[in-house]
Amino acid sequence: MVSKIDRSGGRGLPHDDADGAGALRRPRLPSQGYLPQLDGLRAVAVLFVILFHTQSSWFPGGYIGVDLFFVLSGFLITGILVSEYDRTGRVALGAFYARRALRLLPALLFLALVLCVAYLVLVGPEQRERSIGAVLAAIAYATSPLAAAGVDLGSMLHAWSLSVEEYFYVVWPILLILLLRWVGRKRAIAAVAAVVAVAIGYRLIAALLGWPLERIYYAADTRAEQLLIGCLLALILVNWADRRPPAWLSVVSAVVLAAFVVTPGEVTAPFYRFGGSTFIAGAAALTIWGLVARSDGIMARSLAVSPMVWVGKRSYGIYLWHAPIAALIVLALPEWVPLLPADLVITLVVAALSFRYIETPFLKLKTHFGARRRSTGGRSETGADLAST
Repeated sequence: MVSKIDRSGGRGLPHDDADGAGALRRPRLPSQGYLPQLDGLRAVAVLFVILFHTQSSWFPGGYIGVDLFFVLSGFLITGILVSEYDRTGRVALGAFYARRALRLLPALLFLALVLCVAYLVLVGPEQRERSIGAVLAAIAYATSPLAAAGVDLGSMLHAWSLSVEEYFYVVWPILLILLLRWVGRKRAIAAVAAVVAVAIGYRLIAALLGWPLERIYYAADTRAEQLLIGCLLALILVNWADRRPPAWLSVVSAVVLAAFVVTPGEVTAPFYRFGGSTFIAGAAALTIWGLVARSDGIMARSLAVSPMVWVGKRSYGIYLWHAPIAALIVLALPEWVPLLPADLVITLVVAALSFRYIETPFLKLKTHFGARRRSTGGRSETGADLAST
């Protein structure tokens, strides 16, 4: 199976996945217009992941890029759902699921087609069967439970995080609607905080009981805390949108995340397993809060620059393609070809083409499934929905 990616020894586990205009005093929530600084944060997250998969000896903690994606997804999706509920008194689940499918499936199916052709040409029969099986598992969003069970998914191992997010998209809107109907927005904060506490305790107990690292790292139930922390942040800001963190807080949180990425795995891996995942999710949430609440701050402005936004908008495709391309580079190109630069260049080109010719046409169809233009401010709800991927 095409499984080798990192020539320096990296693996898929930690060693023990309408434009906004100007700065505002009030934070802009996910439903209140496009937030370019969050696309910039997404660019940072996908870069962390690529660095981990291609140069893990230099960036042993880069796997927390996936944690950033999880917290950000929980935050954005919750803000969009609450906004729709406030405006209409309901959430059109069918339209929500259709928008998710239009955003996620075209690029994934295109990847699957290209990889199956490549495997037919480049690998032998035994490897071909296993590799194509892993691609089919990714299409079925079955990679999370398979990886948690120790199944070798080769260069599609990174698709485990897509499975976790897909389960979240299916379950969370239903639970949130029930909470909003039964207890209202403010009491929903307490309810979600309680669920977050349970999720944190559950993961910590799993670690203390000695569950396999693969089971804890890849499974949806032991990853729920990070998505839920993002959900909790969104509910808090929806109810208290005027709250702004100290200017230094999000900067310190971002520095902590960056320091974790380069700290040796011998230090960070045990910490991450026994409670550190919650710490990282909390730091990610504080960073997001600062970016949303202080769009005039230096960090928000730095992340909102055009190159970062360009990468962030294409981060889904970049994440999809980077690991298979790295594996194919190792398989097909000479050893002297540097993996990281080659993977970055080829991945950016392929992801850009995918975004332009595969993803964008389907994104335009999302307007037929309830992503209507808001009456206030003229900003498009579609812009917020795009940011949630």
